[in-house]
Amino acid sequence: MRSVPRLCAAGMTFLAAAATMDCATAQPRERARPITPRVIALASAQTGAPAITVTSPDFANQNYRDRRFFQTVVGGLNMAPGVSWSAGPAGTQSYVLVMEGEGGERTDPTVHWIVYDIPATATRLPTGIPKDVYIKEPAGAINGREDSSVFHGTVDGEPGYRGPNFSADGGRPHPYHFEVFALDRKLGLDPAQAKRKAVVDAMRGHVLASGELVVKFGAENFKPSE
Repeated sequence: MRSVPRLCAAGMTFLAAAATMDCATAQPRERARPITPRVIALASAQTGAPAITVTSPDFANQNYRDRRFFQTVVGGLNMAPGVSWSAGPAGTQSYVLVMEGEGGERTDPTVHWIVYDIPATATRLPTGIPKDVYIKEPAGAINGREDSSVFHGTVDGEPGYRGPNFSADGGRPHPYHFEVFALDRKLGLDPAQAKRKAVVDAMRGHVLASGELVVKFGAENFKPSE
């Protein structure tokens, strides 16, 4: 087998697949477990449902550049961005928003933000929603808990939004998905238990329509404090 140390020293192209290259051995390193699909695939909308259009006033050219939305450990303010969406179909009783990041060797997407029981009359979350469990605007909406495979089921994430860290996945650009779901019910979950699996289980069979906004973020997108 040919040796590839020169390629490793120069920096290999990262492939978002089930294997990565270990520069020490030049052998494929397999993931321990399969990659979990994102929430939008696990809790799918009804067949033939029109897609919800998801937008944000806080992203330019689909990329993170404003330091306000990054984690504080990289000089950000950990401010939740604003998100808007088109109204769901007739029968919509509530909305759910899930923000997931993909990249590296994670077995699950990292859940940066869950908001559920958003009133059916709302079509936006304003910029800067605090990390309080019970959201004041729109009234009735609830912050779920951030969630990731790094917790290994033993440590709960905090409620509310957690921004990107530009050092994640070695700084390589990777996608963040803002997924919005129109439901025919409210979830009524205990906020302390409102992590990814519980939200997915409660949504299944109740999604009338869904849609997403995808933005990419990497080290080169970071705009440090001035």
